Amino acid sequence: MDGAPLFLGPREAMEIQRVLGSDIAMVFDECPPHDAPAREQRLAVERTIRWARECREQPRADGQQVFGIVQGGSNAALREECARALVAMDFDGYAIGGVSVGEPEPEMFKAIEMTEPFLPTNKARYAMGLGTPAQLLELIARGVDMFDCVLPTRVARNGTAVTRRGAFGLKGSAYKADFRPIEEGCDCFACKHFTRAYLRHLLNVNEILALRMLSVHNVHLFLKLMADVRAAIAAGTFADFYREFIAHYTPSRKVLDARQREEER
Repeated sequence: MDGAPLFLGPREAMEIQRVLGSDIAMVFDECPPHDAPAREQRLAVERTIRWARECREQPRADGQQVFGIVQGGSNAALREECARALVAMDFDGYAIGGVSVGEPEPEMFKAIEMTEPFLPTNKARYAMGLGTPAQLLELIARGVDMFDCVLPTRVARNGTAVTRRGAFGLKGSAYKADFRPIEEGCDCFACKHFTRAYLRHLLNVNEILALRMLSVHNVHLFLKLMADVRAAIAAGTFADFYREFIAHYTPSRKVLDARQREEER
C-alpha cells in the first residue's frame, strides 16, 4: 500500500491460505514456461521439491488439506522425479502443474501421461488450469479427478456459449432470428428464460445481462457434465460416455484464442 517491497515465499503462502481457511492449500511451487531450457526446468523442479517440504511443515487451518504440485515441463524424467519426491512427503492430494501454459494440446496430454502413473490412486489428482469440456473428458480418461478453470465465465464475457457439441459466439447475424435456447435440453435459468436471438441483441447493445446469462449457462454446463461423468464412472460406462462425447464435440479455436488473449492482458 505504501510502495514498500513485500516478500512472498513458502511460509508466507501457507500462512495466507491458513488465515483464509481454504479447504485445500496448495504448496508454493515454480512453474516455468513450457518451452524453458532444460536447466531452467531442472532448477524449477528442485525448488518445487524444496519448497514443498517447507510448506509441508507449516501449520494449517482446522481440517485443511495440503496438495503438492508436480512440475517438470515436458521432461518425463523430471516429472517422475518430482512426483516421487512429493509422494514420499505424503500430501493429501497431488496437482499436475505446468500444463495449459501455452503448450500445444498434445504436449499437455503427454505431460499428464508422464505424471499420472507416479501418483497414488487413493488420493485426488488435480490438473491445474483446465479446460474445455473435451479436455476435461480427455484428462479424466487419463486418471485425473479434479480441475479448475475460469474458462466458462471468461469466454462468456466474450459472448461465447459452451455446449456439449462445442462452443459458439452469439454475436453473429446468424442468431438474429434464432429463437431456440442456448442449448436444446439444457435446464439452466438462461436456457429456460432467454433465446439466442435476445441474448445476441443484448450482447450487441453491450447489456451486461447477456454476459451474466452466458456465465450461468456455461457454469451449469460444466457442473452437469461432471455430474454425468461421475454417474457414468459409478455405473461402469465411462468408456462409452467418453467415446460418444468426444465423437460429437467440435473444438472451437475461438474459445481457446479468447482465453489466450485475456491471459496476455
